[in-house]
Amino acid sequence: MYAVNDDMQILSLPYIDPTYVMNFVLPRERFGLVGLLKKLNGTAIQALLSKLEKTLVTVSLPKMKIEANFKLKEALMAMGITDIFTADADLTGITKSQPSLYVSDAVHKALIEVSVLKTIIL
Repeated sequence: MYAVNDDMQILSLPYIDPTYVMNFVLPRERFGLVGLLKKLNGTAIQALLSKLEKTLVTVSLPKMKIEANFKLKEALMAMGITDIFTADADLTGITKSQPSLYVSDAVHKALIEVSVLKTIIL
């Protein structure tokens, strides 16, 4: 699936399970990544994703491995999710442990590896 607008191209490659896809966003302007990143937001991406069409394209992808770690505690607390990080946390739905458990930190780790024959996403 492929779509294009004045600023970017987007390629959506489905996996065997079509519930999952990998989306690649490419600026239309050569060396235009910095400019595109300044304009890029969820609304712009969703607008382009809604225009995806089956299109025959030739794609060359480099082998790559990208890892990222995101500390979630601050973001969750900013969204009002605070009790879970205190002794007042009510986790009785998942444990009856005494003393009561609470979450001290939350981290999201992502890994994407594209090789010659497969993509690994953890």
